[in-house]
Amino acid sequence: MEEYNGKIGVSKDTMLFVTNDLLGQNIKKSISKEDILKLIPEIYEKAEDEKLIEMLPYKTYKGLEKIIEYTKTNSDIENFLDKEKNLDLIFLQDAMIIIRRAKHLEYNYSLNPGVIEKLKRLFSRENKIIAKRYGEIENLTLGMLYSYGIVDFDFLRKQLGKYINEKISETELRDIYFTRLNLNQLVKDYNIRWTNTNEVQYFVTYLDEDYEQIDVGKIAEGQKSRGMKYKQFSKQEILKREEYLWNERTKKLYNFIKTKNKNIYEWQFENLIKENELGIDILKKVSALCGIFEDETEVRKFVDLFMEWYNNSPQYVLGGYSPIEFRLQ
Repeated sequence: MEEYNGKIGVSKDTMLFVTNDLLGQNIKKSISKEDILKLIPEIYEKAEDEKLIEMLPYKTYKGLEKIIEYTKTNSDIENFLDKEKNLDLIFLQDAMIIIRRAKHLEYNYSLNPGVIEKLKRLFSRENKIIAKRYGEIENLTLGMLYSYGIVDFDFLRKQLGKYINEKISETELRDIYFTRLNLNQLVKDYNIRWTNTNEVQYFVTYLDEDYEQIDVGKIAEGQKSRGMKYKQFSKQEILKREEYLWNERTKKLYNFIKTKNKNIYEWQFENLIKENELGIDILKKVSALCGIFEDETEVRKFVDLFMEWYNNSPQYVLGGYSPIEFRLQ
């Protein structure tokens, strides 16, 4: 067995997650990062193909395929990564497929010894089909979480089954969510016990209470009080959905604000988009961005643009419906 004595730019916790939870090892937390690195070649020799495919985000899987083709004619992987500019490839570092070797303070990307032959098998016809399925589940999950904010797990599972035209079990879905590297970092599991019935209901979300002023439980309670009426989106709507909904109404409001305040940028307005979907009253915040209005005509224009945006924008507490859509239910 070859040993690898280079350096890796990810946390020890991530390394333990990969080696223990995914690749069937039983490494104690007391082990050093350096000793884990020595095990890498053996880990990849023993790991099942599907386990690696299950772990990698689909874009990373496709990026890895490009890297393997690239290495047939060129060993300068660092140049490849710089050229691709694909942030998803960072998961290759997390998966310890690509790591950094250190030489006289210069860091260069290179593949672990003996790994390249193992990884070529990931791109057989059968494995490409498996990876594509995982990728579809991954993209639909992200779209649904962005659409609903927090959502009943069983509803999400059944809706996902409709989109991919197959039944997916609770066990497999949870395994995908908490094994796949990017979903493991994004999907959060909430078990909420209702005080009036003592019933436990399972939710998943991408919202983070630790870093944002978000009360996930309050959103779930609001959904329950409205009968858990989740909006039914088409598959294409879900696949196109991104975290910040920059539709035409959003752009009109933003462009008006931009005429009043040239120092406002899209990334600043994205926080207000999120607060709106959380159902927070943000009229004062948005109007404050405009500064002083010149006359009543300008005020009316702003109010019209704001109300058109607000009333037709989805809210998580309404299960992905906009206020107008929900009133029509």
